[in-house]
Amino acid sequence: MNSKERFITALNHEEPDRVPLDLGGWVTTMSIKTYNRLLEKLGKDRKGEVFDWLRQNVQPEEDILERLGVDTRYVHLSPPRSWTFAPEQTDKGLYVRDEWGCGFLMPESSLYYNLVDSPLRDASIDDLEHYPWPDPDDTGLIDGIAQRAEALARENEYGIVGNFAWETWFERAWKLRAMDRFYLDMAANKTFVHALLDKTLSLHLRLLDNVLGVCGQYLDVIIQGGDLAGQKTTLMSPEAYREFIKPRQERAVRFIKERTRAKIFWHSCGAVSSLIDDFIDVGIDILNPVQVRAHGMDAKDLKKRYGSRIAFWGGVDSQHVLPSGSVRDVENEVRHLLRTAAPGGGLVICPVHNIQADVPVENVLALYDTALKYGKYPVGAAV
Repeated sequence: MNSKERFITALNHEEPDRVPLDLGGWVTTMSIKTYNRLLEKLGKDRKGEVFDWLRQNVQPEEDILERLGVDTRYVHLSPPRSWTFAPEQTDKGLYVRDEWGCGFLMPESSLYYNLVDSPLRDASIDDLEHYPWPDPDDTGLIDGIAQRAEALARENEYGIVGNFAWETWFERAWKLRAMDRFYLDMAANKTFVHALLDKTLSLHLRLLDNVLGVCGQYLDVIIQGGDLAGQKTTLMSPEAYREFIKPRQERAVRFIKERTRAKIFWHSCGAVSSLIDDFIDVGIDILNPVQVRAHGMDAKDLKKRYGSRIAFWGGVDSQHVLPSGSVRDVENEVRHLLRTAAPGGGLVICPVHNIQADVPVENVLALYDTALKYGKYPVGAAV
């Protein structure tokens, strides 16, 4: 099998020749610091470039993807023409106001930009009508994606993944409002929350319409998402999720599936096991990341309960094992995931989340080399 055949077979809950591997997406890529150390380790005389300014991550280059055996290739949104990344040096660090009007700060001691200004924190419903929303029809957002997707489809070698979350309509809503206010509003100002989510979702769907109109026919997977849980439980009650989030998830999924055959990948960190039935109900095909150290997210249990109805993408612990474990620890983590979640297909392997700046490059190589060595089907006791 080539990578595309392997990828599609696994997502169809069948066993390919080996478990497919991923690296390079919105939530499955690598810190610029780790990437540069990896380049040096592999004898590459160059430095990487930051692709995701907010998280300071890279889009890995082709020779690195080939070295690691990665089966996916990404089609990403581009920056809008109406906005330019231009950080301002302040006495507190680098400050950026993005195209939505949210302010982010990266202090000298930080590895990332952090949200510090939420422009709709004190807004009313009437204010939403007059807010300067970003333009989903900005042609810069889709610049080059049709050519990239078509070229990948012509090669017919890799699973093609569309990274079109645009910061996600759910997370964008609370960033605009501020997280504390947004969650208080879910209890005390529901009308505002519904109005804000309707607005961010409508902008997102308009963008998706433009995107899928030029490259939807080439895609195998489309990324959507928004974090709905923390380490121990969901960030809202199941009732609140079903009032505010689920109907809009369903609307987005239906919108996408009317325009492409691609499977839908939903990213949510944390303990989301209580919501998986709902995800399946609205038509989500793939759960990412399988945060295996979060409550209720044991890969073996999830595979047993849901493995025939939803695919799992991720699963190699990035909280403890990758940054703090030995090479042997990483090998054991990957082999455990293969034993428990690979049989029957339905698994794509990558870290739980982006590979952070404190991860040793030896552990990065151990993750992918172990998956390549032991991920061949049939996965059995030898793993």
